[in-house]
Amino acid sequence: MTRTDSIVVGTLVALLATVTGLIAATGLEPATAEPTPRPIPFVPSTPRPYREGVLGRPVSINPFATRSQADRDLVALVFSGLVRNGPDGTLVPDLAERWTIDSAGRVWTFHLRDDGAWHDGTPVTAHDVAYTIATLQDPSYEGPGGASWDGVEVTVSGARTVSFTLVDPLGGFLQAATQAIAPAHLLETVPVDALRDDPFGRRPVGSGPFELVSLDDDLAVLAPAAGVDREAAEASDALRSAEPPATDSLTTPRPTVRPGHLRPYLAGIEFRYADDPAELVERYRAGELDAVSGLPPALAADLATGTDSRLLRYPTTTLTVVVLDLRPAHVEFRDARVRAGLLRGIDRHGLVDDVFAGVATRATIPIPPTSPWYDPASADTAPGDYDRRAALSALKTAGWTRVDGRWRLPKAKKPLAFELISPDKASNPTAFATAAAIAEDWTRLGLAVTHVPLTPAVFAGERLARGEFAAAVVDITLGLDPDLYPLLASSQTLTGGSNVAGVQDVALDPLLVAARAPGTEEARRTAYVALQAQLAKGTYVLPIAFADAPIVVRDSVSGPVVRGLADRADRFWDVLTWRLADDR
Repeated sequence: MTRTDSIVVGTLVALLATVTGLIAATGLEPATAEPTPRPIPFVPSTPRPYREGVLGRPVSINPFATRSQADRDLVALVFSGLVRNGPDGTLVPDLAERWTIDSAGRVWTFHLRDDGAWHDGTPVTAHDVAYTIATLQDPSYEGPGGASWDGVEVTVSGARTVSFTLVDPLGGFLQAATQAIAPAHLLETVPVDALRDDPFGRRPVGSGPFELVSLDDDLAVLAPAAGVDREAAEASDALRSAEPPATDSLTTPRPTVRPGHLRPYLAGIEFRYADDPAELVERYRAGELDAVSGLPPALAADLATGTDSRLLRYPTTTLTVVVLDLRPAHVEFRDARVRAGLLRGIDRHGLVDDVFAGVATRATIPIPPTSPWYDPASADTAPGDYDRRAALSALKTAGWTRVDGRWRLPKAKKPLAFELISPDKASNPTAFATAAAIAEDWTRLGLAVTHVPLTPAVFAGERLARGEFAAAVVDITLGLDPDLYPLLASSQTLTGGSNVAGVQDVALDPLLVAARAPGTEEARRTAYVALQAQLAKGTYVLPIAFADAPIVVRDSVSGPVVRGLADRADRFWDVLTWRLADDR
């Protein structure tokens, strides 16, 4: 008998003696009839929803009008694409059950599932796909995702078949097919320039695994979509064990489990919004939330140190980089030796540890280390770690001279002085802090540099777009199949591309074209290796770090598997397998 048992038995004996004494004292006889048992009402257990705190607030849950991360998170759950992200960097069928590619990689034909339906019961058809792409290509469209569909012709062949003909074949085109498809029957009568503010954005009808039940500035409530097939719950596990599609871009994918057929384990999802990170931390510690997203890296890392929590670090393709003005009229940074010296004068390891709180990876070349095309050998030839002596030597080798502690360009009579612009602290605290630290590092080299933070409208809409800068710290999302052509190709300086630096290099241009071309896995890898060797040699931009997306999750949440992301919303790729512990 344990000590606890002894205490219990002793207590019962004492109570029995007391009751016996009372009976004897009052002359009452104990009752002999068996008491009628009182029925205990059955209270069924109701599974509760998964609750996540999100920094920021939703604006529009319309795939054509998302304006915040909160918007994109909801779109990822409410809407579907032709394909979706799968395990280990693969792409798997979603609204499309299969697809084919012609031998030139120019014509992609998708065959839609016959059971795809919008949440209002209307079938999803090829017309919905054609409408979506036509909207993205409309000259008056100013929302997200439009650039991915330039030079693409859409052809509908029946209710379930749609083809895309590419003017310029792209090996990574399949990634564009993750684009959320919108319902034509509800939106095609809305003018394109009116989609941004259409009421649909607050009452969306999608075809994804969850549908929106209610939405306000503080709370979004989602429930499993009624149209999702209620197969046995264990079928969801097939998402992880299914054989992934073939990786060659000219090969039809092998059959795999179609996520749209499976019911989520979760009874629902609630997103609870806040503008103050401290408020989310307080709610999480009070037990109100199962997870928190959007926190600054340092705060997320600290919060995850709790005994019942863990930090999920999703590697992203978002590169924090210094872009220099390399236009012909500006000679300051046109010498690759100068750019290499400036990069070696930046303490990138220190930035990762301090500004990113360790929740990032130091960048060597502008290709994510998590990409299947990343070449470590090329990265090893890029400018190395922080070394002030090496940085000073590189500037001297390029002909720069130091007079009275300030650097002068060859034949210049005055010291070089320039601004390093960045987003302001309110709009992008990480880029702001990165720029401030880089300005300090360069000042220690003797450079006369001034950090100038700007509002988003001035930073991107005026200074970058017009080329009115010398150096800028920017965040660039490269995508899961990184295409650097818009960023670095000579033709993209004046044709609406992203080459704001004005890079013009005849040695680089053909390598950019070859890397984006379709082909077998082996051919594409060879092309990317050649490109990365030139990127390491030319140092066209100064790569700083690839940030991770930190999500704090309780141990009671099971299912999330970390994989590379193009956007934080991509982390819901495996949401059908997420569970909450039964006793929480």
